[in-house]
Order: sequence, then structure tokens, then C-alpha cells
Amino acid sequence: MQICGPIVNCTYNAYDGQQGECRIANEVPIDYIHFNDPRCPRYSFNYQEELKITIIPNITENYLDVTESFLDGLEIDEYYPSDRILYKKSVSLHLMSEQTNIIYWSPTIVKRIFSKYAYGLAGGKSIEYASFNAHTSITTLNTPNITTLVLRSTSMDIHHQEETFYDLGTIISSIGGFFSSLSGIFVFLFGASKLAPWGFLQIHVFNCLCTKYQRKFVRKLKNNYEPIPFVSGRTKNFTLEERVQSIENMLQEYYLDTDFLNILLENNGKVDKIKN
Repeated sequence: MQICGPIVNCTYNAYDGQQGECRIANEVPIDYIHFNDPRCPRYSFNYQEELKITIIPNITENYLDVTESFLDGLEIDEYYPSDRILYKKSVSLHLMSEQTNIIYWSPTIVKRIFSKYAYGLAGGKSIEYASFNAHTSITTLNTPNITTLVLRSTSMDIHHQEETFYDLGTIISSIGGFFSSLSGIFVFLFGASKLAPWGFLQIHVFNCLCTKYQRKFVRKLKNNYEPIPFVSGRTKNFTLEERVQSIENMLQEYYLDTDFLNILLENNGKVDKIKN
């Protein structure tokens, strides 16, 4: 918290009974050095405590009856500057001297993209800052020569808010999720379709480029699986065992990963040896 004004002394009285002088906070990082004003010292407090701060001003004939106060940062695992510091806003909490001022606030850590790549399609640089959503309420209790601040958090939780854009990865993910949902609905209503080695692109779009590979694939099937098992009619000179073996070979090469079956077979062999 940053307080601007002719301050001589600042003490606090926490509602758990702890008392003491306001602890001077470290200066904000060098990136925000333009807000390090020696006339506006900074004090740090535990955000989960409700504090009663007493400020004794140096009364002179030039003393103004309004002191300014800024909630200008939140430090948890790192320092989060306030939006006032980050965007150089002139927002401040105006406090009436010699009266009790109640400051209500709730912290929110905002993550915002400030520099987009390729109109946001490739993401962008982001920055995190603290927004306090603070407002003041001034009581009619007069305290001569003393200005009292009561810091009262409306929430013990720190909220997080993140601004996102539809980048290229998000768009592809959304399209993939849409078609996956349509495919799932179709399979649920009508069942799964048969598997084919060629899709829409190979048959219609890149047919001229894929013709060579299609012919090579057909020749391989003819040479390796001469008793083609799924054709209608009975193939001569091939036994049923050979036809079944052709089915197994085709499934093993193109459709099924049989490594787990081989491991299972080895384990069964070890068990049989132990039993014997």
C-alpha cells in the first residue's frame, strides 16, 4: 500500500490484538520505477488480516485535508503490480484526514495478453497484474490530528482471471472436438463403419499421387497373401489353415499390435515350467 502525504508516523492495530509500526515495503521492481516516489512511502500488510492503521500527519498551515492512498501491488510467490502501476492509471483512494476511512477491497490476479502474434492466432505475450476492486467509506467519527484507515478485505480468497484468445491450436482443437463428437454420435446411433485402407483424400483429392502406392500395396498383398481370405468363393489348392493364417498375418501387420500377446505367451510358458 502506498500512502502520499506529509506523514510523520504510521501505526497499525490488527484485529487479533497485534500492534506495531507500519512495516516499510520494498520498492517495486525496476520495471515500475517511475512510481517510486520518496514522498509516497509504501507499507506492506498481510492481506488476510483486517487492519486499523493510524496516520499522524504533520500539521502545517499548508497541509491539505486529503491524503491519497494506493493499493499498488500484491506479493505472493512473486510481485504482481496493480493495474494502476501497469497502465499508469490515475486511480487513487481519497481519504479524509482526521476521520475514520474504511477501505473495502478484494484481490484478483488478472492475466492478460498485451502483444498478439499473427492477430492472436499464434498466441502472444502476457502479463499478470493485481486488481483490488477497492472503494472507500468515510465515517462521521472525527479523530483530531489522526487519520484512521481500516483495511477490510471482502474476501479471504485470491481470485484468478485469465484472458485468452482463439489461437491456431485452439481452433484446430475445437474443429477436432466437433468432428469427434459427430463421429461418436454416429457410431452410437448406427454403429462403427468398416475400416478401409484409403480415405477421402487418397481416393478423391490426391488420387493421382496415391495411384503408385495403391498399386504397390495391391502387389504386396498378392505376393504375401496369395490365398486372399476375404474373397467370395473357395480358393483352390489352399487349406483352411492356410487361409486362417493369412487372416492372422494381415491383422498382425496392418491392424493389431500383438506385442502384448507375445508377452502373455511368454508368461504362460514360465508358469507352465514352474508347475512342472
